[in-house]
Amino acid sequence: MATLSRQTGTGARSDTAAPGGRARFKRNLTAPGLTLLTIGGVMGSGLFLASGMAIRDAGPAIVGVFALGLLAMYLEISALAEMSAADPVPGSFLVYCRRVLGPGFTFVTGWIYWFSSVLTMSSEVTAAALFTRFWFPAIPIWIWSLAYSALIIALNFFGVRGFATIEGVMAAVKAVAVLAFVAVGLLFLAGVLHGMPAGPVAPGWDPAATAGTWLPHGILGAGAALLLVLFAYAGTGVVGMAAAETRRPQQTIPRSVAITVVAVAIMYLGSAYLLTAMQPWATVPETSSPFVSALAAVALPGATTLMNLVLLFAVLSTMNAALYANVRVLYTLAEERQAPSWLSRLNARGIPARATWASASLLLGAIALAYVLPHQAYSYLVTATGFQAMFIWLMVLATHLYYRPYLRRQRPERLGFRLWGYPFTTLFVIAVVLAGLAGSLGVRSERVGAEVGFGGIAAAALVWITARRALLPHAKGAPQAEE
Repeated sequence: MATLSRQTGTGARSDTAAPGGRARFKRNLTAPGLTLLTIGGVMGSGLFLASGMAIRDAGPAIVGVFALGLLAMYLEISALAEMSAADPVPGSFLVYCRRVLGPGFTFVTGWIYWFSSVLTMSSEVTAAALFTRFWFPAIPIWIWSLAYSALIIALNFFGVRGFATIEGVMAAVKAVAVLAFVAVGLLFLAGVLHGMPAGPVAPGWDPAATAGTWLPHGILGAGAALLLVLFAYAGTGVVGMAAAETRRPQQTIPRSVAITVVAVAIMYLGSAYLLTAMQPWATVPETSSPFVSALAAVALPGATTLMNLVLLFAVLSTMNAALYANVRVLYTLAEERQAPSWLSRLNARGIPARATWASASLLLGAIALAYVLPHQAYSYLVTATGFQAMFIWLMVLATHLYYRPYLRRQRPERLGFRLWGYPFTTLFVIAVVLAGLAGSLGVRSERVGAEVGFGGIAAAALVWITARRALLPHAKGAPQAEE
């Protein structure tokens, strides 16, 4: 990694080949491109589909749970941005993790990130298939899963500039659609749009509909919803994974993060309020989008069909961003000699084609699950994905606790953008994530996915424990080594 890191410094160059003729990543991402890529990675089925499951768990208190999740996301992505802006290397926090925590944590975290991204792609493609059944209910979801998987794999063979353009368009479409939903919902509640009469209070917040309580299932219900809400904010890792392909990362990354957080705050908190205000929380669907059911109350011709189409683009966009990040993690593991070395080869266009095919092949598992368990597939996948995504957050935050002192000692001139309140803000997010993980274990509907997520972590740790002597001779340097 040492040679590659020097080749991808903080300048704005867009080199195409490394010494010796080896291809390398190109720095073509600008602030707008990185912002849209990040929004594309964050806004997916966690908001558009799993939010219905979370609302059924937490009731009207889901607005507060989403606010807590937003704060946690803001602090986590800021911690990642601090490290990525100071050290924009391929592999992002996996490289930082190795420097300060050691190769064992890098191995476990890298493979869990890769597996989590596979699960994310699987949950998103399953959600896309479920949305498509809105128009074609007779066609099995596994057929749609197969078709959408082929489409997203093809998109990832564009160069980073073309990829960012396509992903940017998809992310912009879903962002505009959510903002439009917020606007329509507010007009509906204000009585400007007339569908089902709202009456003196918002129908979803009527005391009779909420059974007179904000927490219909108590604190345990809110705890169960927390993991699903945190999953809705996951996908922030793309900021770090794209750092090595970003122009002027020390300026671009912090700017992109600030815009992303503001945009997500407006869209997520506005949506959480309206999804429970436009319809009684107990009627929110769990196997179709609550956005579509909320719009059914508004007398706008074609609104539900249009929203469902946008949501289809939205989850495909998140799947696209997940595959992008997943491939770069696998590339980094290969560079670290913790995956087969042939996966670290880039083609002439600077694309890790072999790693792309290796990651994409795992989508066959999601297609098989959709075939065997068409009704439970998404529920299992989203919980397992959320569990492992939060483990990645924990490792990013743990790395940040040690990486700030490392930068102060080794590279103080690079420590520009900083997460405020260190280390207390970092520790706060760790506590929130642990609460979300604990909450998922207490709910039967989420327990299977949580067990799968925990099992993946345990399996990766076991492989490292049993094979570390074989892997350590190939590790590139000690944890504190300079790149």
